Amino acid sequence: MNSLANKLVYAALLALFVSLAYGLDYLYLTDEEMTSWGERIKFRHGDTLDGIVRSNSQIAIAQNPVFYDHVITTANDFWHGIGYDPQFLGPPPTFNAPPVFIPMDINTLRSHSNYFLAMEMNKTVMLDFRGGTAYAYTWERGTPFDSSDFQIIQWTDHCRIFSDSPIRVKGRITGQVTVGSSSSIEIEDDIRYSDSDSLTGITPATSTNFLALASGGDIKIRNTPANGRENSNGLGYNQTDHRFTSIVITAALYALGGGFTFENQNDTDSGYVCDCTPDDRGTIYLYGGVVQRRRGYLHRSTRNSTGYMPHFRFDSRLRFWNDGVLNPSEYPTTPDTLDFGDIVIGATEWDTLHVVIGIPSSLGAVYATSSFHALRIDPLYGTHFVIPVSITPTQARIYWGVLNVSTSYHYYQIVLRARGVPGMNAAPIDLTAYPNPFNLSTMLRYSISEPGPVKIVLYDVLGREAQRFESFAETVGEHSVQIDASNLGSGVCFAHLTASGQRVTQKLLLVK
Repeated sequence: MNSLANKLVYAALLALFVSLAYGLDYLYLTDEEMTSWGERIKFRHGDTLDGIVRSNSQIAIAQNPVFYDHVITTANDFWHGIGYDPQFLGPPPTFNAPPVFIPMDINTLRSHSNYFLAMEMNKTVMLDFRGGTAYAYTWERGTPFDSSDFQIIQWTDHCRIFSDSPIRVKGRITGQVTVGSSSSIEIEDDIRYSDSDSLTGITPATSTNFLALASGGDIKIRNTPANGRENSNGLGYNQTDHRFTSIVITAALYALGGGFTFENQNDTDSGYVCDCTPDDRGTIYLYGGVVQRRRGYLHRSTRNSTGYMPHFRFDSRLRFWNDGVLNPSEYPTTPDTLDFGDIVIGATEWDTLHVVIGIPSSLGAVYATSSFHALRIDPLYGTHFVIPVSITPTQARIYWGVLNVSTSYHYYQIVLRARGVPGMNAAPIDLTAYPNPFNLSTMLRYSISEPGPVKIVLYDVLGREAQRFESFAETVGEHSVQIDASNLGSGVCFAHLTASGQRVTQKLLLVK
């Protein structure tokens, strides 16, 4: 790669890495939705998520969970379970999104912590938060709780506590605290801000209290009476006494080597079997966000029903708080280059850039340099923007350019590359559409001068295949095929014709 190309790549990467905020943009972010033994964990009836839900794998949905905000996945559809009837009360879901980087470990936090507890890994630590103070108890792992060995931690500024042993947490917090364990974190009882609502955890927007819990393994809700042990004292979800049900959590949760899950899942494998049927322990009221390597169980079908009903709501203040877990440069959400590959001179090739960000924004200026052209299309507000880009080479050479995209909070520069190549005297092919723009249907007309196979594929603006037409022995001359686009949304779509070793693209505009 020449020096100019290197500079362009560097500029694009620099723009990506410096333009985003320190904190957490998502209510829910998961790398993998299945267990390590291949079982799908589903969103189900009673699950309520008010914030951006994003996954680097296919999301499974059964029954009718409620999503109040954007749902984004790298897959081309959801996995549909029994009674599939989700309620999407925010923007339409986004499919085929690029993955989001999730840190593999918590070494960033370890290196920036100012309190270290039980680093020998054979202990258990309990942090009992009492406003601006934490009582840190330490005892031998595998033995009952022992209050004799403790220290008092007080802070005035941001406090970061780290241990290589498992950490249990509970209490009320005043100030800004990050707790990290290379092992696991266990939630003993409610863990919330001192100014949050005691029943839902919702915190005033003016609050300056913050908490992050970061684990190199799981973050686990312990099976304690305070957390609804044994069917919430016999009343299940009907229990209203918070001493025996529900967990209130106000925090950003990071399970970087495992998942957010619960203890004693009422089967022999977990070492706990309760005669209570069902074993509905209450509701998890989370005001914050969850990042996990592999999705953990919060509810299972054991004993007819075991576990919790999640009610999650995003704390938007987390976007602007550096909790010490994520790298301050954050994760890029777009590719650094868009490579069109080889294009026959005179042919027009389209590609699509996806800009996915966490903070709802307005799409600003969109323009491409050199011989490239970019379109600014709907949606013009949201967390996911689609930018169609095209080029028509006029010479046999390499084309370099830069795509500039601005939003309310971010600015991106994406390197563009293509190479014009001779057609090598191939028989010409042609593709047109009439009418265009069109409503619901249009006629594609194409011509070939050599007999052979023909393939036409219709793609929507997100790059998903919508229709396909193939003929394995097409004759020379003009032909036509009717396109029914009633299953597509308004906007740009693309028809690709492949014949005689060539490919041409026709941009279509669907107006409903």
